Amino acid sequence: MERIASIPCLVCGARSTVHHVTAGIHGGRVSRRHDRTVPLCPRHHQIQHGPRESVEALGHGGFYREYGIDLMDEAERLWIESSRRYAA
Repeated sequence: MERIASIPCLVCGARSTVHHVTAGIHGGRVSRRHDRTVPLCPRHHQIQHGPRESVEALGHGGFYREYGIDLMDEAERLWIESSRRYAA
């Protein structure tokens, strides 16, 4: 998770926080796990009031429609990348 937090926001490149991906783009909840995390800045992660830009305001499907980023796919890619990096 430390590595994920060090990666810039997937949307805008700003400093990020760790978002646990708990749903797919087509709905349906999944359990919260540390291998399903992506880097998102506070604006694209948590802000629920004001502009609807965050995954918390848009939901995972809405986030995908707005930004074209499938957070579940990104989490899987980052987990595989991290696993390879630390296995070497």
